[in-house]
Amino acid sequence: MLGRRQFLVAGGAAVGAAALGATSACSPAGGPVPGVFGLGVASGLHSPTEVVLWTRVELANAPGTTTVDWELCDTASLDHVVASGTAPVSAASDGCVKVLVDGLDPDRSYWFRFRSAGTTSTVGRARTLPAAGSSPTSLRLAFAACQSYASGFYGAWRDIAAQDLDAVLFLGDYIYESFPIQLQRRLRDEYLEDADTLERYRQRYRLYRSDPDLQAAHAAHPIVPTWDDHEVANDHDRAFLAEFPERGAAAHQAWFEYMPVWPIDGSRVFRDLRWGDLAQLFVLDCRQYRDEHLGTALLGLLGGTVMSDDLQAVGRTMLGAPQRQWLLDGLASAQQTGVRWKLVGNPVMIAPVRLVDMDTPEMRALDLSLPRHAGLYLGTDSWDGFGWERDLVLGHLRDHSITDVAFLTGDQHTFMAASLSTDFDDPAAPTVAYEYTGGSISSPCGITEELLSGGLERYSTSPPFDFMDIHRNGYGLVELTPDAMSVTFRALDATSPAATPVPSVRFDTLVGDPQPQVTRY
Repeated sequence: MLGRRQFLVAGGAAVGAAALGATSACSPAGGPVPGVFGLGVASGLHSPTEVVLWTRVELANAPGTTTVDWELCDTASLDHVVASGTAPVSAASDGCVKVLVDGLDPDRSYWFRFRSAGTTSTVGRARTLPAAGSSPTSLRLAFAACQSYASGFYGAWRDIAAQDLDAVLFLGDYIYESFPIQLQRRLRDEYLEDADTLERYRQRYRLYRSDPDLQAAHAAHPIVPTWDDHEVANDHDRAFLAEFPERGAAAHQAWFEYMPVWPIDGSRVFRDLRWGDLAQLFVLDCRQYRDEHLGTALLGLLGGTVMSDDLQAVGRTMLGAPQRQWLLDGLASAQQTGVRWKLVGNPVMIAPVRLVDMDTPEMRALDLSLPRHAGLYLGTDSWDGFGWERDLVLGHLRDHSITDVAFLTGDQHTFMAASLSTDFDDPAAPTVAYEYTGGSISSPCGITEELLSGGLERYSTSPPFDFMDIHRNGYGLVELTPDAMSVTFRALDATSPAATPVPSVRFDTLVGDPQPQVTRY
């Protein structure tokens, strides 16, 4: 999100556009897609017996095409076809093709390709989930977010493509719908006008998918995606979607066209995936059901916000009541049925980023009306703007003895790690989970983070973080066994097209102990 990072004021957008120079809004990279399958292939993780296959046909290069052939094989050499068929393609879906293949064996890889107009696509790998009741011995999962095309290069995706993974969790901001982030760092040509129509959203996806490193990662591993704000509009909420329904519908349509996700129910994207009794992943939608954005910036351009009673109001929700109950019930059920690791795919941070602590005995002696967790916060678009709901979710973990929970988070453009307790103003409150915020593929960190004491990682937040790195991009790598969990942050300088991520820190957690051992490289 840009809310706390944006250094534009009212009327400043025109100045910012001028600062970018006379670059055309239609960049060279956003021009015609070469070939028939020029945007590659992708697959989506779906169930123990089903996979989702994706490609896109550039209809301008395949005139008259109305169907494509597909085949799925159980060997990388493609010498044994286990399923095949045809799928429709048309301009109504911007040439995007999705296939749900069923009748497959659980917990195994498959390889697939498409054919049309005498052309064969690149080969992609799909994967089924383990069967219910199974006991997998390991799980390797990358998690990533925030990939402004203009702001950097996709060396993180190149590294992900080379990893041995079961899946990739993507936590939002797959595209950026507007240009302000390019004022912080512009290394590649990208559109300058806002995406606010179906065609403009599609343009963004076509541009981002043109990157060969992103294509390679999609071909190598199935993806589990969710969205955050920039797939629609910066910091948007359900009030925005109600006010601009056509724009919201267009943005959601484009996302579903380009993501290898089989629709569940309308625009619902929250869902859970299970790896037998080893792990269950709960993927959240922190955007389309949330209450209206609140909070008045105290630091003006820097975006700091003072906690107020309305941000802590009972019933104020980011998840919406149905999704919240689904999450609470699912976590409790996972614990009761013996699932070891509970992972929460969390688009925005749940750990507090409080810059100044005002919830102290000294401050309360001066003002008894101070709200719970009073203080100056980095912003309120995260769970910091929904204090009652955060307390409810974390209290649920305590009250139901739900253990071995990790939140895997995006949005922040910063590597961060912190324990989560039921009351971060009470040192005796129990730690119930841990949060790993995995940086960003290419999006730069915020102005606030850069200015505070020479970097937020040097600033004494309350409560403190165990790790913070605001200067590098990258992603997180999760490795699970029945006895232990490790998370490695792999970092790089995304301003260099040749840069490759390297491990920067590793967190090792044993079953039953939410506090990891931290190893810095």
